[in-house]
Amino acid sequence: MRRVVDDQSSEQAGAGTLWSFVILRLPVAMKARTFLCITLLALCHPQLWPQAVTNEFPPAAATATDGATASLESEQIPVAHVVPQPASGVPVRIEADTQTYKQTKQEKLYTLTGHVVIHYKDYVIHADRVTYNQTTSEIEAEGHLELDGGPDDAHLLASHGTMNLEKHTGQLYDVSGVLAGQSLQRHSKNLLSPTSPFAVTARELVENGPKDYQIIDGTFTSCALPNPDWRIEAGNFFVANGMATGKSSLFELDALPFIHKLPVFYLPYVTHPVNGAQRSPGFLIPVFGNDTTKGTILGEEVYFPLGRSADFLLGSEYFSNRGFAPLGQFRYKGREQNFATVKFHSLLDRLPGTQNQGGVDLLVDGRYDFSPQTRAVTDMEYLSSYAYRQAFEENYAVAINSEVKSQLFLTHTYQNLVSSVDFDRYQSFESNATSATGEEEITIWHLPTAEFEGLDQRLPGTPLLWGFNAAVAGLSRAEPGFDTSAAVPRADFSSHLALPLHLDGWTFRPVAAVRDTFYGKSQNPAPLGFLPSERDASLNRKDVELSADLRPPALERDFTAPWLEHLLGGDVRHAIEPDVRYRYVEGIDNFGSVLRFDSTDVASDTNEAEYSLTQRLFVRNRKQHPCKGDDALGPDDMCGGGTVDWLRWQVSQKYYFQSDFGGALTRRTRNVLDTTLDLTGVAFLFSPRHYSPVISRLHWQSSANTDVEWDVDYDIKRGRLDASNLFAGYHTGNFTFSLGDAHLHTIPTPPPVELPNAPRVIITQPELTTFNQVRLSAIYGSPTKLGLSAGVSSGYDFTLDQWQYYGTQATYNWNCCGLSFELRHYSLGGVRNDTEKLYSFTLAGVGAAGSLKRAERVITGFSPF
Repeated sequence: MRRVVDDQSSEQAGAGTLWSFVILRLPVAMKARTFLCITLLALCHPQLWPQAVTNEFPPAAATATDGATASLESEQIPVAHVVPQPASGVPVRIEADTQTYKQTKQEKLYTLTGHVVIHYKDYVIHADRVTYNQTTSEIEAEGHLELDGGPDDAHLLASHGTMNLEKHTGQLYDVSGVLAGQSLQRHSKNLLSPTSPFAVTARELVENGPKDYQIIDGTFTSCALPNPDWRIEAGNFFVANGMATGKSSLFELDALPFIHKLPVFYLPYVTHPVNGAQRSPGFLIPVFGNDTTKGTILGEEVYFPLGRSADFLLGSEYFSNRGFAPLGQFRYKGREQNFATVKFHSLLDRLPGTQNQGGVDLLVDGRYDFSPQTRAVTDMEYLSSYAYRQAFEENYAVAINSEVKSQLFLTHTYQNLVSSVDFDRYQSFESNATSATGEEEITIWHLPTAEFEGLDQRLPGTPLLWGFNAAVAGLSRAEPGFDTSAAVPRADFSSHLALPLHLDGWTFRPVAAVRDTFYGKSQNPAPLGFLPSERDASLNRKDVELSADLRPPALERDFTAPWLEHLLGGDVRHAIEPDVRYRYVEGIDNFGSVLRFDSTDVASDTNEAEYSLTQRLFVRNRKQHPCKGDDALGPDDMCGGGTVDWLRWQVSQKYYFQSDFGGALTRRTRNVLDTTLDLTGVAFLFSPRHYSPVISRLHWQSSANTDVEWDVDYDIKRGRLDASNLFAGYHTGNFTFSLGDAHLHTIPTPPPVELPNAPRVIITQPELTTFNQVRLSAIYGSPTKLGLSAGVSSGYDFTLDQWQYYGTQATYNWNCCGLSFELRHYSLGGVRNDTEKLYSFTLAGVGAAGSLKRAERVITGFSPF
């Protein structure tokens, strides 16, 4: 017989009519009589207003007399009776194969056997045998005891125990399970879900109150039970305030084959958060390593949480060959998109003189929204020495980057007006063996720039659009042999009128503009090979600008064929989009006297036409199909049925009617003008010319797993590639491949002559500087893949004919711990030539020990670019 009793008591009597039903395994005749009795009881009961149904049962015989205590002992009571509501008002639901009820003056007891289930508030208890005291909410349970819920959302298995569900106290024996968990897969070996980071076993588990435990002769881990990869064992652990602490504990490893409970190290004192989202102060796992340049590496870091929204990390590493390397990090996460991050790493190098490569690299990123219309954003970096970056930066892409950019701006929008204040600092480093510091630096400051921009808006009563831009800045520039004043004032204002026209798919937009730029100081032009000098005379630059943009209708054609659908998965649409632009600038006759700070200062006279042709291939998948591979990780179960921008190829070129750009062109040296920057970042002007190189931009994305981009600058006048940049990535299953090739021909600027009586340097034909570097990576697996993962990444310089970088990594992950090894080699000229052997041992929910940091690993997931 299966017994089910509901106690749905409410705080106020008469809250509603509730009924309980009893299913009895009785003969048919008895079932009929029982049904009749229940029906008559419902119809003829003297109190017909709503009553609460509880699990109390009144005596079937006479009540107690002479002051004696009324009691009832019954085996397998066949029916439930409506009785007055208890004072506690706690909802309780009891299920059992059989149950026995006993009531005294002080207590109301249930004895339950066979598949017992008790629902009490947010507790769910399973056991073979249970004695439940309804008056005190105490439970004594035996046999396959299982407890779910409570203040800690606990999921515990035990052999037997006692509990007070109202006071959240109790004692459980032979325990295994999870505290602060989210879900438990019953009848499964995997008791630990990914969001349940604290699993325990214990000979005895004592609950002293809400979220207050003592674990006696037990272990804790972040792994799945009953066979965790690692555990920490001690005689006593105390859990309170979301933190587990223990003394004289032993860390044991159980992930290696044929080795069970391998002791690794002794921990005099250990702490661990019960909830993985909780942060607590303390020392992190020490760092150990070895490097041919740094020597033996020892490091330690200490962590401080600063409330719920911020934390701070401070530490240092010690290199036996070089000295101490302090580091730190501050993080803040505010509401919406507000955030702040401050990171630094440094080296107090003890080597003397030019051998000293110490330095500091400080990065500050942040954003704060004062309102939907006003926000402040910063992206700043301070690098004290480029040699420090080359020698000690672990990320290869950062180690070879010679530029440092910092920007802080505040912007506000109001209707069609955008105002902003910008502080900007730009640094460019170059190694130089003849310099005292071994490097040269160019620094440009904008302190600050105030800019006001009026977005296009229609003039009342006309089809014309009007807009303007105004900027005021304080500028400075410093480089070897040339320094400007601390703050050179510059004011720039431009205003334009536009008349957009549309007819039968044709778009024509002519624009007329005027521009006036004032400089507080100017420069003395210098002949080729000599450095200019600053002068106090102010300068005013004025020009008139005319432009027009003509876009004919796009030409389209659809292709439908069975072989196309089989090859590409659907129909194909080919679109051709032509575009013609004309630009005329007149009035800039003092180009050589303008100080150079940014793109505003390289404006010149020009008379040019730009023509481009963009071809697109769109693939429309007609049939939907179940998602496979990486597509199955998306939010949808079915893929296909949409349109994909499969291929995009743009080819453009400029024709210059004015080949000397109004006298701004300097022969036999590299020239950079705003008209060339609009087309390509590769300098190609060193003599008058009418045609620019042909610019090709090809992008192909055949699927979510494939991405290819090829950018080419081809100079038809010289018959060579000025630049070729290829980026390709492919990802399928556990395999990731990427390729990057950068090929560049640059025109060098002749070395300046600093002595006033020295002869002028004359270069009749500029020598080309060739740069060609390829990057390759191949990865199997991912940082979170179980089992073996491996990867290799490399960078080869064809100009120097050497490997500048290569790294190979192997990782093996068990269920909740992993071991990684990486061999890394750098060869960056005379600054760095070293080999590193790195390792990392990771414990899920705890952290990682070793010298291999996450951001520097070869195996970091799919990111081909």
